Amino acid sequence: MKKIFAAVTALTLLVFSFQAQADDRKATAENLVKAAIAHYQKVGEEQAYADFSKKDSEFFHGEFYIFVMSAETGSHVYHAVNEKLVGKNLLGLKDTSGKLFVKELYENANKQGATWTTYQWPHPQTKKIEPKVVYTEKHGNLLFSTGYYE
Repeated sequence: MKKIFAAVTALTLLVFSFQAQADDRKATAENLVKAAIAHYQKVGEEQAYADFSKKDSEFFHGEFYIFVMSAETGSHVYHAVNEKLVGKNLLGLKDTSGKLFVKELYENANKQGATWTTYQWPHPQTKKIEPKVVYTEKHGNLLFSTGYYE
């Protein structure tokens, strides 16, 4: 009986640990976007984008980095990881399941002011398809985003 209780207790703690970790990453994403918007307001576009690009900074650490889209057109205006995306409109981009995730992110952020979007995407390290969760917040005519892999 004691072994069963110990096993159930350990399993319960493990589940709560995973939930706490997910909650922490969710809070990290929200806080990062809010900090990026505040920084953008304080220092302006040029300096903010330069600061967002610095690896191992408060705006770019691990899988968390900032990307910004136009709320009017859906085109990327800034991307910390892939500069080739700047100027590109990816509203027609689908994930591996066929979901128009950029369009969903764009439409929901414009309607609601902030949104969470989940889609399937190759993880940069493992190259395996994994769920990616992105938080987006609208500020003026821009949509600021960051995300993480589950």
